[in-house]
This record gives sequence, structure tokens and C-alpha cells, in this order.
Amino acid sequence: MNSTNCLDAFTEGERFTQQYPRTRGTYKLRERLTQWVEAEIEVSRIARSVCNPKIRYELRHCTPEDKHLWLQNAPIWTAYELGADVLPAFSALVGDGMPAADVRRLLPQVRSRIKSLVVDLHRAQTLVKSSIGAEYIRMRYGISVIGDVLIKARQELEIIISLTPPDIQLEICPVQEDLCII
Repeated sequence: MNSTNCLDAFTEGERFTQQYPRTRGTYKLRERLTQWVEAEIEVSRIARSVCNPKIRYELRHCTPEDKHLWLQNAPIWTAYELGADVLPAFSALVGDGMPAADVRRLLPQVRSRIKSLVVDLHRAQTLVKSSIGAEYIRMRYGISVIGDVLIKARQELEIIISLTPPDIQLEICPVQEDLCII
């Protein structure tokens, strides 16, 4: 991925996935949901490390020295994944047993939700890229622009998953895993 903003990253993701059409989608939706929950947790770890530098080595997806880059790039990666993974995976749910008519009927709603989320991701990325120091200050007060937009991304994904039949929802998010809130 070469994009430097969320709008371009989303488009790049869409273009990339056209080269490799999916025949099934549940595994990719499950993968993204798990990854985005982990990203939310990483933002919490970063916030704790900002407040208490002694715990900086608790970070799992970045180092203490590059946490600013991880925060600045998280919205771009998420936007890319929306275009490369989430939208095509929803379209491919036909291969997982979702009726094609339902996929076609719901696809405009899914696309609209995703496009709106990409705009929110872009705003967050622009804000944090202009001043990572301001994000660190917000984190000291228990607030995070990046954390909030990642939570919104996960919630939107859960809404998209909730549009699928119950058997597909269970395949994406088995009951024994405490990942889903749908």
C-alpha cells in the first residue's frame, strides 16, 4: 500500500482486490473483526504508555519509538482494508450461503456505511498527522481520536455482519469468542 491518506487507501484497496476476486467472505470478515479489536486494545496500551512510560514495553503492534507512526497510519490501514477486504468479503458471502438477492439488496447500504466511515477515518488521520502531540495530550485525559475512529470501524463492521443470516454471523463470530457485540 502506497497511499498517504484514507480516501486513496480505500480506492487502492478496491483496485487491488479486483485482481483477486473472493469466492467466500466469512473468513475475511472474521479476520478483520479480530484485527480491529486488537487495534483498539493497542490504542489503549499506547495511551497507558503515554501516561506511564515505564509500561512502554507492553506495546504489541509497535515500539515505543514508533507508536506515533502506528497511530498516524492506523486509519489508512483500516480504510485500505475496507476497500480490499470488507466490501469484497460482503459481496462474496454468496459463496458462504447468503442468497445472492440479499447480497445485492444490502450491498448499497454496506457501501454507503463504508464510504461514510472512510471519510471519518480520513478526518481522524488528518487531525493526528497534523499534531501527534495533541493526540498524546488527549490520551492523558482518556480520549483518543484514533481510538474513537477504530471503535467506530469495529462497530460498523459488526453492523454489517448483523445484516447477514444468523448462520453466517455465527461463522464470523462464534459465540465462545467474546469479540462480537451484535
